[in-house]
Amino acid sequence: MVPQLYCDFLQPDTTARHTFTVKPTELAYINEHLHHLNHHISNLIELRSALLHRSNQLTSPTYIVPHEVLSHIFNQANQMEWRSPQQAIVLSAVSRQWRQVALGTSKLWERVICQGPLKLYRDSSLLIQHCASYASSLDIRLLEQGYKLGAADKTFDTTTTVLSSSDVKGKLKALELQRIPSPQWIHMLPSFLRLESLSIISGHHPSVDLSSLPLSHVYLNGSTFDSLILPPSVLVLHLDDYFLDYAVILLRKCPRLIEFSSETYILTRAQLPPNLSNPLALNSLEKLVWYPAQWFMELASATGLNIPVINNLELKDSEGLKPAPFALLCHQISASLESLTLTYFSANDDWSIADLRHLFTFPIPTLRKLSLTDWSHRLILNAICALTPDEGEDGYTDRCLPKLEYLSISSQDEIFGLEFDFDYRVLNLVKRRRIGEDSPFHLDFSFCSDDDADYEAQAAWQPELLHELKEFVANRPVTITIKGGEVELDQLSTARFDDGDCSS
Repeated sequence: MVPQLYCDFLQPDTTARHTFTVKPTELAYINEHLHHLNHHISNLIELRSALLHRSNQLTSPTYIVPHEVLSHIFNQANQMEWRSPQQAIVLSAVSRQWRQVALGTSKLWERVICQGPLKLYRDSSLLIQHCASYASSLDIRLLEQGYKLGAADKTFDTTTTVLSSSDVKGKLKALELQRIPSPQWIHMLPSFLRLESLSIISGHHPSVDLSSLPLSHVYLNGSTFDSLILPPSVLVLHLDDYFLDYAVILLRKCPRLIEFSSETYILTRAQLPPNLSNPLALNSLEKLVWYPAQWFMELASATGLNIPVINNLELKDSEGLKPAPFALLCHQISASLESLTLTYFSANDDWSIADLRHLFTFPIPTLRKLSLTDWSHRLILNAICALTPDEGEDGYTDRCLPKLEYLSISSQDEIFGLEFDFDYRVLNLVKRRRIGEDSPFHLDFSFCSDDDADYEAQAAWQPELLHELKEFVANRPVTITIKGGEVELDQLSTARFDDGDCSS
């Protein structure tokens, strides 16, 4: 805000009306008026300066362009040699007024991204040093070519020195490291006493104890440790390409987790730690994502997993997943479950209509969102049948999952075949469940053929069935989308959509 500055206007000059018989008296009178005039001018200059400064602030891109955008632009100035000039900007090239405002805006310097060719990476320490001088907190990402730095490289020493400086240590809140060049950087981690978010991608690292840090978010992708101790403050933990036994060890160190995901493409049997006598209690966990799903089932069975407030469960890859134990698990957590996503159920899995109906018809009183995505054509038709009330049932009072307000069903297979009557099955589901009768409903579906590499062919609807669907939902609060994207129902009569037309 502009400071409240005031100055009195100079009073009218009455010198001419006075007759001074003594020169010193006249001089004193004039000096007094000069003093008032100088004070007036000084106040006006100060007010003008304050108004100009505020005007510069309000017209500066710092106030007009979001901080995230400007921060990205300034980071790219460090990568001019491998980007076209139109994609980067040099701070010295902008106006002095903008520089003043920019340097005084802490948020512009919080994110530091170091990436690109090795020569540019060598200059990154200067960027980190600069940002540490002007930011109140730091989010540093050391990516890509940094792993080519050697411990004997002068650049490594310079970067290490900057990272271990008091400016960085006192401000670093988020750190992402990719292909760490030396164990020395791992040993530095406990010294970042304000660190809240940590991402480490790839590599095997020495033991490190992070229990004294205020970490809340941890992401580990293909990175292993001789020993890793996480603090109990961790709320979000993401693991990619980890063995099951290692995931269990880390889970036990994070009792306050509210979100956990584990995805692995390691083609081996799940291995569990030898000592599982104590149940695994994650009493605050609200969201869980696991791939492959069978590993999660083995974990839950072996550890007596307790997740009493889970509301979002996402499981991928049904290979080895047995219907009965999985249905039992869902029923055990049904009191809090609001969203269930099951992905990649293949034609090799023997999930009958009866198996799926057992899963869906057992009371899950709070489930509002169900997503069955990327299934085989045969299994998705089984699922649609399991969700559809029988002819003798009341579709309103007898329907399973009574609180459901979002349903996503999709399949992708090599060919459709004449036996895949998706349009008839979906129409039956909509009508018998009386969708949209008592509350808004969102139905998303996609039935694709992947036999053409250039596009996905959507299953076409018969005109009479499409007309019946349109009539049924015409006056109901029902939203229909294809793979998350809005579509005119008339388009369903065409045989295919481009990817851009059927995805969000």
